[in-house]
Amino acid sequence: MTRTEGERSGTSGDCACDPSVVADEGFFRALVESASDAVVTVDETGGIVFANPATAEVFGHEPESLVGRSVTAFLPGGDRPRVREAFEALRSGPEAPTEWEGIETVCRHRDGRLVPVELSLRAHRDGERQLLTAVVRDVSDRHAERIERRRERDLTEQLLRTVPTGLVVLSAAGVIERMNDRAGEILGVDPATVVGDDRDTDAWRLLDADGDPVPPDERVFQRARDAGRPVTEVEQRVERADGSRVWVRVSAAPLTDGEGGDRVVVVVEDISGQKERERRLREQNEQLERLDRINAVIRGIDQALVRATTRREIDEAVCEALAAADPYLAAWIGDVSAGSDEVTPRAHGGDVADYLDAISVTRSSEPVGSGPASRAIRSRSVQVTHDVNTDPAFEGARAAAAAHGVRSAASVPLVYDGTIYGVLTVYADEPGVFDATEQAVLGELGATIGHAINAVTTRQALVADRVTELRLAVDDDRHFFSALSAALDCEVAFEGATVQADETFRYYLTVAGADPDDVLGFADGFAGVESARVVSVGPDGECLLEATLDAGSAFGVVASHGGAVRSASATGGSCEIVAELPVAADVRAVVEALREAFDGIEVRAQRDRERAGTDSVPSGTSLDADLTERQRTALETAYYAGFFEWPRESTGEEVAESLGVSAPTFHRHLRVAERKLLAARFGDEPTDE
Repeated sequence: MTRTEGERSGTSGDCACDPSVVADEGFFRALVESASDAVVTVDETGGIVFANPATAEVFGHEPESLVGRSVTAFLPGGDRPRVREAFEALRSGPEAPTEWEGIETVCRHRDGRLVPVELSLRAHRDGERQLLTAVVRDVSDRHAERIERRRERDLTEQLLRTVPTGLVVLSAAGVIERMNDRAGEILGVDPATVVGDDRDTDAWRLLDADGDPVPPDERVFQRARDAGRPVTEVEQRVERADGSRVWVRVSAAPLTDGEGGDRVVVVVEDISGQKERERRLREQNEQLERLDRINAVIRGIDQALVRATTRREIDEAVCEALAAADPYLAAWIGDVSAGSDEVTPRAHGGDVADYLDAISVTRSSEPVGSGPASRAIRSRSVQVTHDVNTDPAFEGARAAAAAHGVRSAASVPLVYDGTIYGVLTVYADEPGVFDATEQAVLGELGATIGHAINAVTTRQALVADRVTELRLAVDDDRHFFSALSAALDCEVAFEGATVQADETFRYYLTVAGADPDDVLGFADGFAGVESARVVSVGPDGECLLEATLDAGSAFGVVASHGGAVRSASATGGSCEIVAELPVAADVRAVVEALREAFDGIEVRAQRDRERAGTDSVPSGTSLDADLTERQRTALETAYYAGFFEWPRESTGEEVAESLGVSAPTFHRHLRVAERKLLAARFGDEPTDE
């Protein structure tokens, strides 16, 4: 290898050495030959004129075999123009650079593989020759590290794009340096638009559980940065720029890159779905607790209803039980007046008396003053005011409600078999208490109370010494007696009735002045008649008709209020009914129920009197109690059907058919009932045998 003039004189600008060493050319040769980097010198033609021993390690060729070969033989085809361009630039003239450092390329190894290398080129002269020396360093390790870093960087980028949690990287000063797409989705921003912003950006707001802004010194970024340790799983809410809010779980951890570049990474998870599930579970638990509480109250009320013997006891027991139960404040039951719109309280529980005195409750349909009690009466369904402060119906009573702590109300009609026995109203001191579950339970309670009032009224009617006699006129062709007398121009007289096992009534009536076949044909075609037959025909042509009417008949309405029809007659389309009601019965409710079912209802007389004695056998009440329901029905049906007449107006088979039983079954019930009657009359002990 030859040296330039500057090298020989020891004046190279890049190195310094002792002149005695420079004079020794063998020193430089030993230095080059012992170098770990390959050193190759080529002439102007590109031919190799020198190669040090390290070329065997880099290229797999012994140095001697390389001299005289073209250097481009070791370069891939795509890189040859680049190296040739570098060579031309280095030897192009006085102004051309004399060296070219750090050219990264690949060289082909003897075994055919490509070796990543870094070239450092220097142009120099040896006499008249222009030479180019290349120091070739094998950078396979560096290249592998670079590939691995690139692979890790690509993997990191992929993780940032696909990870289901949001990631935000901030500098120690709080500047947003990085944000993945998921964080942008959660925070409602485009990550590219907020990178470089301060953490106090207006793109979103952090709120606590109460909806208040989180102070800067309480945010997880600052806590993690200042404490130098992670802060994990802090639940907050994010208010986006569009006003929408999402629940998030935020964690933060400080990062140090070893070069003084401290950062904080913040992890954001959307937990809105979890919060919604927790809310639903909490509501379900609260609903179950309410159901347990309501059911306990209902059980107590049911027990009180069983023990109650009067309507007053029922009202008081219900109101007191509801007023004492959380979260109710008070309760009251009002009478529904048949003659006016006013609803009159008849019982209450809780501190509500002064409030009831201060308000007026009607069943009017006017918006103002038409509270839940009014709506419940009209609709016959549970009605609710969730907040008296926003319900227009409470406009006139809002001040009184506030003074007594009333914030919400529910009203329940007390209805049984189409008859309304009043309205129950329950108050609470919080809004929104009466949800759908609460309304459903209160609706069932209203039906239970209505049934209990009906049962008490019926029991009182059976045992009371005094009754209210009500004389009514019905002029409506929907009433069977009226319609029959008008259609056939006949006279109809009520003889008696029996109650069947399915609680329907079978009526017996005498029809005079009409052909029996016409009477039966009309009955069969009448909408309210379920079945009919002509029991017998008298010598003057009058017939005894047996007819089963549905519960919507006028007689059925009276019976549903605990009353009984004692006599009825119809002629010319007008029917007069004499009914007996318990003294405690609400006559107005009976009349109103009849008027809802029929037109032309007129009250002709009303009086209280002693119950008329109709039993021919002493101790008739106790006797009736000794008869089973089937025995009593068999006996009554046989009596009204003329089974005991001579000659018989109905055979045993006909009576059995009307009762829906076999003839032997009818005769068994009849014989046992007769045995009990005779035993009671003659003082013997009755038996079912």
